[in-house]
Amino acid sequence: MSTDPTRSLADLAVQHWKLCAALERETAFMSVERSVAAQAQLRFARRRLDAILAGENMALACYDGARWTADVPASPVNADDVAGTDPLIEATIEPTILADGRVLHPGKILLKQG
Repeated sequence: MSTDPTRSLADLAVQHWKLCAALERETAFMSVERSVAAQAQLRFARRRLDAILAGENMALACYDGARWTADVPASPVNADDVAGTDPLIEATIEPTILADGRVLHPGKILLKQG
């Protein structure tokens, strides 16, 4: 565990994002009423996270659907499984956290053939 408050906030932001992503997947199994309420709460929670990070000159970055290049500050977990050129980012597993324009926490991504 970090004693640096900025790194601690980044770690907390990653865990918050992952919890929101897990809840979003679960909304498919909820009744319509519960799903609508959960999705509204998720939108609010994500906006609050973005606002809190912005207040500290931090930002969260996801790359779903983007082309994979070495410039993307996230590590692919399945790079060996994707052959060929122009792979796409299928999903963000962990977001990248940026602070004052520098990478504080590199993300994790899943690639697919482009």
